[in-house]
Amino acid sequence: MHLGAEQDFRPAEKAHPAFLVSDLDALIASLADAGFTSIEDEPLEGYDRRYVTNPFGNRIELMQPCGAAMMIDDSASGSAE
Repeated sequence: MHLGAEQDFRPAEKAHPAFLVSDLDALIASLADAGFTSIEDEPLEGYDRRYVTNPFGNRIELMQPCGAAMMIDDSASGSAE
């Protein structure tokens, strides 16, 4: 993903991208180790989710479906079994 910034840039505090992740707990732990704080918000049915703020002040949502492990397609990685 590539995003650009304009000269009079102001961080988006409400509008934000959301990323579907496969291991939210591990990602939040890695972000915490790197000095980023995650924020819980109102529940969204069917998802665990947290928000983080990037170094420029933009809000980013991280989401993982509840109760079901996400399946990763190994064919995309080029591995052969």
